[in-house]
Amino acid sequence: MLLIISSATLATSSRLQGKDLVSNACSHTQFYEVCVSTLKSDPQSEKSDIRGLADIALNVSIAYGMETLSHINSLKFSPGNYTPFASRCLSDCMEEYSDAVDNLQESAQALRTKSYTTVNTLVAAAMTDSDTCEGGFGEMPGNEPPLTQRNQYFYKLCSNFLAITTLLS
Repeated sequence: MLLIISSATLATSSRLQGKDLVSNACSHTQFYEVCVSTLKSDPQSEKSDIRGLADIALNVSIAYGMETLSHINSLKFSPGNYTPFASRCLSDCMEEYSDAVDNLQESAQALRTKSYTTVNTLVAAAMTDSDTCEGGFGEMPGNEPPLTQRNQYFYKLCSNFLAITTLLS
């Protein structure tokens, strides 16, 4: 989704503080409720500018990706819980989320240097990694994939981060 923000809107956004800024920034995202709850979960959001909110959104995305890696690891090594097919899918998901976290960590450097095209590329790749993880379970007979909710939430976090970064460029 391409967002076009006028310089007047951005100037107004820069002057807003705290909850007003969070609401304003999140109004440009596809997943408003997730955005607001995520940003408000960090006490620094009340004192942040748009750049600070982008940093918070990125850090939450990285942390959630790392939590998901840990969750996948615990699922994978739970004795007797998964078929060999599901176990292979979990192994693939470990690789996908490892790549996703690496991409998000690289995007932090790109964000610092205002390389927004690189940020977009890296975060889009992380989002694709979560989709690929989910898709791996597509042929699993009879059971709901064990990571659907995590994959969807990770995707939303990344999407919100991307939308907030468009306010910086």
